[in-house]
Amino acid sequence: MIKNTRFTETLNTYGFVPAWIIGGISSFCRFFEVLVSAYVIFNLSESALLVALNSGLRVAPLLAVGSIIGKYSDKFDKRFFINFSTLIFITSSLIAFILMITNLIEVWHLLSLSFFSGLGWAFEFPSRRSFMGDILKSSNVSLGIGMDLTISNFGRFVGPVAAGILIDYFIDYSFVFSSSFYLVSFIMSLLIFKTTKKNITNSVEKYIVSSPFKSLIKNHMFRTVLLVTIVCNIWAFPTTSMVPVIAETILKVNPTLLGILVGAEGAGCLIGSLFIAGVKNRKIQSLLFVSGSFIFLISIFIFSLSDIYILSVILLFFGGLGVAGFSTMQSVIIVDRTASNLRGSAMGYLSTTIGMQPFGALNVGIICSIFMPASGIRLSSLQGLVLMVVLLAMSELWQRKQTN
Repeated sequence: MIKNTRFTETLNTYGFVPAWIIGGISSFCRFFEVLVSAYVIFNLSESALLVALNSGLRVAPLLAVGSIIGKYSDKFDKRFFINFSTLIFITSSLIAFILMITNLIEVWHLLSLSFFSGLGWAFEFPSRRSFMGDILKSSNVSLGIGMDLTISNFGRFVGPVAAGILIDYFIDYSFVFSSSFYLVSFIMSLLIFKTTKKNITNSVEKYIVSSPFKSLIKNHMFRTVLLVTIVCNIWAFPTTSMVPVIAETILKVNPTLLGILVGAEGAGCLIGSLFIAGVKNRKIQSLLFVSGSFIFLISIFIFSLSDIYILSVILLFFGGLGVAGFSTMQSVIIVDRTASNLRGSAMGYLSTTIGMQPFGALNVGIICSIFMPASGIRLSSLQGLVLMVVLLAMSELWQRKQTN
């Protein structure tokens, strides 16, 4: 008989596996399509600003409606939000495929579809993660979220590599490839309806909080997560949208090597998350979250100085290790330390901070258009490092005033 470990208990939780698979597919397709879109946009426009804007538009809906969706997912059945998101993803990918195969694709098409696909993520991200927190035992929440981030980081690694290969050989069929995976997600979302109604009914606290944000922001780590996420999504993560431009103009590599370069960050994320997925100690969780953010910012700063392909791959891999600490513990801290009736709202507010990435895309894109792409990455990461130190110090002072 198999020992009933936390891992097997988590896997055997009704509804966890379908939600887990949806997360992996969503991550794979998102990073796959971002790279394909970036490649096509740069070849059509030769504009670093438009490449950065494309990446930003993928998360812009999180800023616009993330907190609203999160709030309503606490009041209604989260499974409907998850199901609806898969339909948005399928529609977006199929439209892109039709435009590509008919040779009608233009830059504004891809930018519009990036925003539309981002709307699907705005429904999926706060709903699915908080849904996992609802169905898992409290002792398994950190492991469940960690497992979810691990499969998402696997998608983050494999997605760009697959994109590089398809760009080289079958670029016109790239989006039908991703839409076929989204179809699997849709089927998984239907399985959630079949298996989890009883569990959700029994697990979620029923009382309503009149002002969720005021209740949540008093928590020191919730506040820290929001501040660090804002910095990373404005000054750190938008810089990765410039990697295809760096590969084309400085490293001068083909699309397959470009896919490996972009996938190096995902490989670091995957390996890092495998080691830290089950961490339960809250002090270690907090340390991994903050230190991971600093590691990523430092790695991309050094990356901006490199003109050697292998060195660039290694630096992005180390950056991915930092992202593993940041992204894994980000959701673990939010879901594990929030009451079940506030999880949707908490993930919604987190979505809003993630949705600030378009401002960073504009910042990086404008700098890269005026100067060189490497200069834009360098300046943005340096700004992020300075602001991170300042904001964390301010948050700590606020906490000390509250406790005195």
